[in-house]
Amino acid sequence: MKHEKSLGANEILQLIFTYLTEVSFLRNYDDILMVLANMGRALSSSDRCSVWIVDREKQEIWTKVAHGIDAIRIPVDSGIVGSAIATGEKIIIDDVYKDDRFNPEIDKKTGYHTKSMMVIPMFDNDNEIIGAFQAINHIHGDVFDEMDMQRLMLASTYAAETLLSAKLTNEIAETQKEVVFTMGAIGESRSKETANHVKRVAEYSKVLALAYGMDEKEAELLKQASPMHDIGKIAISDAILKKPGRFNDEERKIMDSHAELGYKMIKNSQRALLKAAAIVAYEHHEKYDGTGYPRGLKGDEIHIYGRITAVADVFDALGSDRVYKKAWNDERIFKLFRDEKGKHFDPKLVDLFFKNIDKFLDIREKFKDVYNESIEIKTKDIKKIKILGAYGSRAKGFGTTSFLLNDKNLIDAGNILATLDEQSVEVENIWITHSHLDHISDIAYILDNYYHLRTKPLNIMALPQTIDSIKECFFNDSIWPDFSKIPMYNSDEYSLTYTKIELDKEYKISDTESVKAFETDHTIVSCGYIYKKGNDSVLITSDTHSLDNVLKIIDETPEIKSMVLECSFPSNMSQLAKDSKHLTPKLLFDFLKNLKRGDLNLYINHIKPTYLDEIVKEIEQFRGFWSPIILKDEDFINF
Repeated sequence: MKHEKSLGANEILQLIFTYLTEVSFLRNYDDILMVLANMGRALSSSDRCSVWIVDREKQEIWTKVAHGIDAIRIPVDSGIVGSAIATGEKIIIDDVYKDDRFNPEIDKKTGYHTKSMMVIPMFDNDNEIIGAFQAINHIHGDVFDEMDMQRLMLASTYAAETLLSAKLTNEIAETQKEVVFTMGAIGESRSKETANHVKRVAEYSKVLALAYGMDEKEAELLKQASPMHDIGKIAISDAILKKPGRFNDEERKIMDSHAELGYKMIKNSQRALLKAAAIVAYEHHEKYDGTGYPRGLKGDEIHIYGRITAVADVFDALGSDRVYKKAWNDERIFKLFRDEKGKHFDPKLVDLFFKNIDKFLDIREKFKDVYNESIEIKTKDIKKIKILGAYGSRAKGFGTTSFLLNDKNLIDAGNILATLDEQSVEVENIWITHSHLDHISDIAYILDNYYHLRTKPLNIMALPQTIDSIKECFFNDSIWPDFSKIPMYNSDEYSLTYTKIELDKEYKISDTESVKAFETDHTIVSCGYIYKKGNDSVLITSDTHSLDNVLKIIDETPEIKSMVLECSFPSNMSQLAKDSKHLTPKLLFDFLKNLKRGDLNLYINHIKPTYLDEIVKEIEQFRGFWSPIILKDEDFINF
């Protein structure tokens, strides 16, 4: 095993880059602290690492030590960390029990024995101390040395910049919300729409206004007013506005009220711009045939501003990626506009839309979403997996197992609709670990809900015994229709196909990606998968009890950078875990003691929601030097 002490400069930078890439996907300040602490631990070869933050207002320092655990707060001048913050000096101590500043009470409460320690203050751009990095106990049994100190200093430098940026971003976001509310601009920061949505709608609206015959002045007025079409959304609660799936009837009623709410906010203004904006807000969801809302206006009863904005808004919404759906292709969008001519949309405007389609496409290209584009550029070589479902049982707010490898490939199908929704029509292959219902349930729902939209069969990749079970017990014309005998909506191909796979055989899913199954220990025939992209891999076990085979594979496969292991029950249910072939925190970390490598990221999934709090505490208790990340629905694994 290659310890951090022998890492070269390029490998150190790659390690930092990996952690900071993970930070770039985070928005929660506590989560950022945890990832930075993990980076410090890896670079300094320490057993534990904490990032302490100075709270000047309360004259305290605080740290977030683990997911699910409350922050620890102590007076700003307390202990060894407080001493480093007060003096601005770096500290290395070989035996903290010989240092008068050390408080042994925490060790007594936790049962953990602190021996060696390093502390490095963090500074902002004005050379003010904002916190400190604290590393505890060298993992190789040594004391810390100057090389360890230099690497922790490197971590602290990057961490300080990251924390300052995160704080500034939060402050700017809050200021923007106040300005948006006060000035009447659209609540983009709360909406599910993308950053440049309103810019594109504004430009599209002006193109249509000029084509319709408006003069330059009025067309420009509509351009300036159209970004306020969804102003009413700032009055809709986050619980509804940011819901990733479909709305129920009550939620839809509340959501639809945003048109009237927006109108009422600005209707009394005497300014021409806000008068126009009030019309746009009120009428852009009306439909030409009278079936729209909020008033069911029909034809020319709908103001031309509302009719134009409706075309612009729908075109952009359909053609843009969202967190909750994939963009439609142009052919599908154009078909909808032809079908909705005289129904949803003013027929004259539909004709003008197609006459000016090149201008629309040029605008879409010019104002591509900056956020998405920059992420793509920065992460073109970064590998990531989106967690659609992370838990071992379904409950409100908790989905069962499913991993999105790329647009066309999933591992397991426990929670697809709630996270992908219509984007699931793009999925072509689902790699099934075993036939238990919580791993296959949404196969049926994406076939059933989006039957008319699918253009390719859905293919189940699994071991022969798993396929036989799914055919016999699930898609059997008794529990669900046998979709393997039902032709697709617009094709003679059947809706569902099956491919039997072999253990330890590598299957290519793109030029740079592959999937390989390995045997796991469960109550029925089951497998885990190794997903490889480029030169790096992630191992995902799904349900299992014994990890002997898993540890052997990891020790023999250096390109595996991360492992996703299950942990279903608390440790006092070890007999149930054994009988049902699952793991507890104690069993999990007992197995990991036999792993020869220590250079992997550890992710934990499949926790039963009922026992979540108890299991989180036990993971902290038994984790040893590991810094596990407990997966949640819609998290990302970066490797």
